[in-house]
Amino acid sequence: MPLMKSVIYETMRIDPPVPLQYGKAKKDFVVESHDAAYEVKEGEMLFGYQPFATKDPKIFDRPEEFVPDRFVRDGEELLSHVMWSNGPETEQSSVANKQCAGKDFVVMVARLFVVELFRRYDSFDVEVAASPLGAKVTLTSLKRATF
Repeated sequence: MPLMKSVIYETMRIDPPVPLQYGKAKKDFVVESHDAAYEVKEGEMLFGYQPFATKDPKIFDRPEEFVPDRFVRDGEELLSHVMWSNGPETEQSSVANKQCAGKDFVVMVARLFVVELFRRYDSFDVEVAASPLGAKVTLTSLKRATF
């Protein structure tokens, strides 16, 4: 099951379920990147676009490519760079950090969906295309499992 779990995280890394976040700074602080630091003043509006972080070539080898086993074994360390609202996958949700309360539920439902797809069908074909909202995946044929 580690490979299947990695596939779910890789899917969310490539095409985050909520790619845009915004908020107002509650205090002065500094945002740091690989190359620079930015001062943010209390009250300023902030906007975040997750794919800038989840497709960072300084963190992820072949960032635009789907790599199913990216998060297996030593790759699990990269989960700290898979973002949810207000933080990485490796943090727990709390009132203090306002981390997405449903993040673990979303991952579980996605994993169950993949398990159910492979349990019910011996084979399937998909068509993958670009879409204004990200990738568009269409199931074009299904062959029911025979037991």
